[in-house]
Amino acid sequence: MRELRARAPDLSVTALGGGRLRGVADEFLRDMVRMDISGFSQPFKQFFSLKSILQKMIFPRLASREFDAVILIDYYGFNIHIARKARAFGIPVFYFVSPQVWASRGWRIQELKRAVTKMLVIFPFEEELYRGHGVPAEFVGHPAVDAVERAESGRPAGAERDRPAAPGDGVLKLGILPGSRHRELARHLPIMLKALELLRKRFPKIEATVFAVDWIPDEDYLAALEGRPVRLSREQDLRERAGLDFCLTASGTAALEIALLRIPQVVIYQASWLTYWVARLLIRVDYISMPNILSGKMIVPELIQGEASPARVAEEAEKILSDPLRLESARSELIELRKSLGKPGAYSRAADVVLDSLRNPVRP
Repeated sequence: MRELRARAPDLSVTALGGGRLRGVADEFLRDMVRMDISGFSQPFKQFFSLKSILQKMIFPRLASREFDAVILIDYYGFNIHIARKARAFGIPVFYFVSPQVWASRGWRIQELKRAVTKMLVIFPFEEELYRGHGVPAEFVGHPAVDAVERAESGRPAGAERDRPAAPGDGVLKLGILPGSRHRELARHLPIMLKALELLRKRFPKIEATVFAVDWIPDEDYLAALEGRPVRLSREQDLRERAGLDFCLTASGTAALEIALLRIPQVVIYQASWLTYWVARLLIRVDYISMPNILSGKMIVPELIQGEASPARVAEEAEKILSDPLRLESARSELIELRKSLGKPGAYSRAADVVLDSLRNPVRP
């Protein structure tokens, strides 16, 4: 939205989403992040709330044809209803950050083909996938590349500290990123903190930091951190993370950001057993974390459900940290991963595509 406003200062934005989107909207309808909807069970539990938002807040506004365009981000189960309704009223629909149709439920591509004006995708292979099915699509780059570039360019010359060949050579800066939702925090943070205790026995010079998300309050973290020598950080960019040596990370965007910063990590994920077993039936990819999916091989260890125990997390971390050759190999793999996502400028290119499509519409 900021990039669009820079190009069209008279732009009026009506939005629903999270706190950061609230900050750039002229009218903010609903905080969807605080609803904490993910997995397979939560949408069912909040079915009537979601239906009410669509029918009372959004559909009447679309019917009034007051909008020149609709931009959707991820979350297919909710957004596809908006897309269908908008196209029915002749409003162009742009989808920025594609649902992961390549991982599961590929039939959704046909629904998107009928409802979306253009897909603005963040992985190179997605463009080819959509175009192969007759869906207009353009690869605009991944926003994480922008965030990583800003983090690294904002550090003063010489601030890139030499990473030790192995933790025994100096202090080990360890990052803990338990996830962006309350339920992820409740499941992952205790596991990571217990794994940290085990790692301290092998590497006593650990400086650990938990990185918080801005919509979860301090007390939700501090209750788990009480009495532990662990910092809580609320940085808004990735500059502090760029100086880490190793991370324990929940699967998600954070895992990709850490990988693009060329920091080795162990990725974990635990979900409800209903979500896990439904996902097992639907998902067609071999890995859960984007670094591994993009690389087509296991370049970062990932532990799921019962495997994500403190002992296993600590064991996988120690395998890398205690072996200088393996540590250096992991960093080399991550350099290649970063090259695959192209140059920064995803938001800028996305804004250009939207405005160009509105000014020069392609008629069917």
